[in-house]
Amino acid sequence: MRWLCAVVLAIIAHDGLLVRAEWFDSCDRQFQLTAAADVTLNSPFFPSNYSAGSSCRFVLRAPPGYTIQATCTLNMANPTAACTTDFLYMSTEGFVSPVGSEYFCGKGQISRRSLFNKLTISYISASSTNSGSFTCRLVVQPQECDCGWTRTAKIVGGSVAGVNEFTAMVGLLDPLTVNVFCSGAIISPRYVLSAAHCTRTIPSVSRVQALVGDHDYRTGLDTPYSAIYNIEQIISHENYNDQTRNNDIALLRTSNEIDFNRGVGPICLPFLYSTYSFADLSVDIAGWGTTSFGGPMSTVLRKTTLNVLQNAICTAPYVNDQKVCTFAVGRDSCQYDSGGPLYLRGSQRMYSIGIISYGSACAASTASVATRVTSYLSWIRQNTPGESYCAK
Repeated sequence: MRWLCAVVLAIIAHDGLLVRAEWFDSCDRQFQLTAAADVTLNSPFFPSNYSAGSSCRFVLRAPPGYTIQATCTLNMANPTAACTTDFLYMSTEGFVSPVGSEYFCGKGQISRRSLFNKLTISYISASSTNSGSFTCRLVVQPQECDCGWTRTAKIVGGSVAGVNEFTAMVGLLDPLTVNVFCSGAIISPRYVLSAAHCTRTIPSVSRVQALVGDHDYRTGLDTPYSAIYNIEQIISHENYNDQTRNNDIALLRTSNEIDFNRGVGPICLPFLYSTYSFADLSVDIAGWGTTSFGGPMSTVLRKTTLNVLQNAICTAPYVNDQKVCTFAVGRDSCQYDSGGPLYLRGSQRMYSIGIISYGSACAASTASVATRVTSYLSWIRQNTPGESYCAK
């Protein structure tokens, strides 16, 4: 049985086969699978061979919270043992381009599972005389509850964040000015958690979008995960007080489900830490806000680390049990960072324990204040019916 081990396609061409955009012009199919799907995907004309010189792409999507298990049997014709003409491509992240996908050739069986709810299978035949076939069994399976992942192991006075280091990070974008005016965090496929005072400046839902998976929002070229989602509903806390910033919490519901991938995913909510004060722990913050008070905004996501203070020694105004104080000499959030999360790093996950709310100035001698998320877990659940959250 002739078989070539899987490798990652890192360049446009390999073994003389050029992957061109027009390969799939005549055969490009999309399928929405149900949560109980167990179906077969065949190459064109199966069990007969596909035509020599043909190509086709199959973009598969399962419901959020599910993955796709693909088991494929290949009978790909190639004139030499090295495989030079016919290839099957599989992207477990669901990228539509074969570039960056695993590719296979020859004869044998392969089994792959999508990382999230998308999978792309395609084939390209560059032969003028030879052809082949393949068949794949596709089984949709529940995905284990997950949240708070990052693509890296491990703001004022801060540094540039790693690309997609903070996968839950959301920039609230004004589509007219194309500027990020506040931040937020993804908590589910349809909801972003932010600050109520951020939503008070929005004249209508048409004037805000959720920018996810991005790094330098002026280019959008740093990462393949960058995407923009429209907002269909804004839910601010009914008892928000603009003077004291009490109950400074809001939810934004996206018009479409947010695609989760390596660079985009929900933050963990601290359900298991509802009685913690978090005092004396370190938290990360990130944002596209100004790098000094009244200074220029950063179009590149920046981060820094702050210390959580005990509320009893926090001198900021209007502090109560529903708030968290943070402080670090020369480091702080600043203008337009509001609404972003206080990231508490666990051994493998990130948790949102606060929402950036207010401070006297950037990196001043007094603490900054965030909304304490553990005080509003019931409110979040009540206002996001049908959503499920990981209790990690």
